[in-house]
Amino acid sequence: MKKIFIASLAASIAIAGGFVSKHSSENSISVKEALKLNDDTKVVIEGKIKSHIKSDKYEFADKNGDTIIVEIDNNKWGNVTANKDTLLRIRGEVNKELTKTKIDVDSVEVIK
Repeated sequence: MKKIFIASLAASIAIAGGFVSKHSSENSISVKEALKLNDDTKVVIEGKIKSHIKSDKYEFADKNGDTIIVEIDNNKWGNVTANKDTLLRIRGEVNKELTKTKIDVDSVEVIK
């Protein structure tokens, strides 16, 4: 019972955003893999914000240099402040549009 409670608590904190992690996630995938997934598939990707495109859209690059557009609403940032050098873990879902694929972000956390 304690394990279930602890797992639920950890998931709640992570979903709330602003969580700082000291460990790399085994569940993260590459941008290249994310681009191949179906619409609405939940994903975890790790990397850095390469540039701010406009409004809530950013270009995100993983460690391989592959990029994808991520859409991060202001309320999804939590307490995270990031620049081009900040390593981030992004949780969200694949959004397939007619000509492009992006990630709709649920939470952002800094990886230390």
